[in-house]
Amino acid sequence: MRALIFEASVGVIVLILLFWATYWVIKAGVRDGIREAGSERRTYERPPAPAGFKWALIKEKAATEDMRAE
Repeated sequence: MRALIFEASVGVIVLILLFWATYWVIKAGVRDGIREAGSERRTYERPPAPAGFKWALIKEKAATEDMRAE
C-alpha cells in the first residue's frame, strides 16, 4: 500500500512539473511570436492620397426614394 501511495505521489509531482514546463514553453512561444510580428511594422498613419487628390470625409446620401409598403 505504501508503494502505491509513493508511486501516485511521484506521478502527481511529475505531472505538475510537466504542466509547469509546458506553461513556460507556451508563454515563451507567444512572447516571441508577438515580438516577431513586429510592432514597428504596424502603422496607424493614413496612406498618402494619390497624386492630384486629397483625402476628405464626405457625407453620403442615399440615392433612393423612401421605400414604404403601402
